[in-house]
Amino acid sequence: MTRVSVEVPAELVRPIRETVLLLYEATAESLHLALKARALDEVRLHRGRLEELDEALRALEPDEQATELHATRDLIHDALYGALIDAGERLAEASTRSWRGELPLERVQAAAEEVLAIDGLLRGLDGAR
Repeated sequence: MTRVSVEVPAELVRPIRETVLLLYEATAESLHLALKARALDEVRLHRGRLEELDEALRALEPDEQATELHATRDLIHDALYGALIDAGERLAEASTRSWRGELPLERVQAAAEEVLAIDGLLRGLDGAR
C-alpha cells in the first residue's frame, strides 16, 4: 500500500484524532466479529489496520501541535473524510443556532474555516495521486 504524508495544522489535530479514534473503534469491532467467525484472513487485515491506526494516534498526540501524519493513503483519506463529515455537521449546527440568535456569527465562520481547511487537506491528498 502506498504511504503518504500530510502536514496537519495544530487546529485540526483534535478533530482528525477524534475520527481516527472512531475508525479504531469500528476496526476493533470488526476484528471481534472476524474472530467469532473464525475468518483468519479478515483477522489479519483488521489487526494490520489497528496497527496503522495506533501509529496514527501516536502521531496525533493530544498536545495539538502541528504534526506530520505518515500512513497509508487509504487510512489518511478515511480519517480526513470522516473529519470533514463531522466538521460539516458542526457547521450545520452552528448555522442553525446562529440563525436562531443562540450563537454569534463568528462561530459559524470558525466552523466554516474548519470545513475548508479539512477539505484543503483532502484535496491535496487526492491531487497527490
